[in-house]
Amino acid sequence: MTNSLNTTIDVNQHLCLVPANNQYASDIYEVIVANRENFSQFMAWPKFVKNQADTALFLDSCWLKHQQNESKTYVILLKGQAIGLLSFNQIDNNNKTAYIGYWLDGSMQDNGVMTEALNALIKHYAMQKIIRRFVIKCTVYNEKSNALAKRCGFSYEGTLKQAEYINETFHDQNIYGLIVD
Repeated sequence: MTNSLNTTIDVNQHLCLVPANNQYASDIYEVIVANRENFSQFMAWPKFVKNQADTALFLDSCWLKHQQNESKTYVILLKGQAIGLLSFNQIDNNNKTAYIGYWLDGSMQDNGVMTEALNALIKHYAMQKIIRRFVIKCTVYNEKSNALAKRCGFSYEGTLKQAEYINETFHDQNIYGLIVD
């Protein structure tokens, strides 16, 4: 991967993606606390984030993996305020494939923020020919994530049965792919 580690991705005049680091721990933790119940419907990790220090450790880990090109995690900033995360949770460098994860403060949802941010991230990595195939996996009942994938031009590729364990229950997971040449 050739992109700079500190590259900010400008989405629009008010929105940008910055590589995650612990300077955003306080803001990110506040978003998690405010959205814990909603996030916990679709993701297993929110119940394990107990304090700001947990968030700082996570962001340190993200920064290290970002530097090592194992994953890429970006803080979504709206007018300088952290409102969520957008990431390549896993990167398969041999196959130029990235597996996408994201979450956004509920008060910022339904305004096109994640659609614009995801499209900007894809464009950034596709134009540099770093990533060719982008993948979103989400539970079948996560209507907003399924809709986001479709809005951003991803194709439904199938459903994995009982592929995700959330709240002590296995859930089916839809797979969406986007290939950018």
